[in-house]
Amino acid sequence: MASFVKIAPNNWRVFTSITVNGKKKRPSKQGFKTKKEAQLWASSIESGVIEVEKNQYKDMLLSDYFESWVDTYKSNLESGTRHQYQNTLDNIIKYLPNAYLLEFTRSDFQAFINEFGETHSKQTVAKRKNHISQCLKDAYADGILDKDPTVRIQLTGSNGKPATEKFLEADELAKLDQHIRQQLDKNTQDGAYLAIYIAIHTGMRVSEIMALTANDVDFKKKTISVNKALDQFRRIKSTKTKSGNRIITIDDNLLAQLKNVKGRVSDVSYYSVRTLLQKTTHSLGIKDISFHGLRHSHGSLLLSKGVDIKYVSRRLGHKNISTTIGIYTHLLEAQKETEEEKTNKIMMSIF
Repeated sequence: MASFVKIAPNNWRVFTSITVNGKKKRPSKQGFKTKKEAQLWASSIESGVIEVEKNQYKDMLLSDYFESWVDTYKSNLESGTRHQYQNTLDNIIKYLPNAYLLEFTRSDFQAFINEFGETHSKQTVAKRKNHISQCLKDAYADGILDKDPTVRIQLTGSNGKPATEKFLEADELAKLDQHIRQQLDKNTQDGAYLAIYIAIHTGMRVSEIMALTANDVDFKKKTISVNKALDQFRRIKSTKTKSGNRIITIDDNLLAQLKNVKGRVSDVSYYSVRTLLQKTTHSLGIKDISFHGLRHSHGSLLLSKGVDIKYVSRRLGHKNISTTIGIYTHLLEAQKETEEEKTNKIMMSIF
């Protein structure tokens, strides 16, 4: 007996119960615009038309099914998150070009995870594993697959860069800052320089910087209002989190660089900014970090100089202070030793 659930307007989900080779299965599917469509699908499952449906997938590549699955179930995601699924699709095409959906097994999945993990961090491998598992579990739930190939897949991958490799030390950041400011003082028209300079001085996300306009800068109060972001398709969207909407103070050096800006502050692509940053760090002989690494560098600098972690968390627009603590654990551990020494000295001086 099938059961039906209305998840949202124009989105019905159906659960069915069938017996295949003496085993009970509960195929389910969602995305039906009407209950009638869901009922028709349920009837075809319960009457055995499922085998006819399976023939539709006989020669379907895993990559094609994954792409269709993303379009069906992940179409309403934020563009940044949707882009992650696109990355997974690209990886499937690269590493599993000849993998067919109905023939894909647990050993195939584990072999992919093992190979992918040889050149990627555990964090990246976990994302790909999660995306593919979601897709395959839905295929199993829909009765397309007879077995769930995602069971007990072991995660692999390297530990990634050490925390200290993800941000610049104070002297490296100062060296980069000086070089970028020199280029800006030459009246360079390359907005990528300004984007890097803003990141160094504010810790803003690249998407927030790309959306920044002259109207967001208050020259009297010396503040920037962070209230929007730019997605990969150059469309304005909300900030990453509710706490992402914030007003941050800026120093006179940054203020001076923003005075002649009209319209959008940095009307350039992320690619051009990343390329410039990579080229510049290489020429200066300092660590090659991502643009997001400038955000970490800003936060690390403030914390290392004794700025309160609650303020740093608000300035960076983190969801909560736990996020900040998680990112800067390495720095906080080092500060802990210093604070313990201070505590011991205080105790010794009093008693």
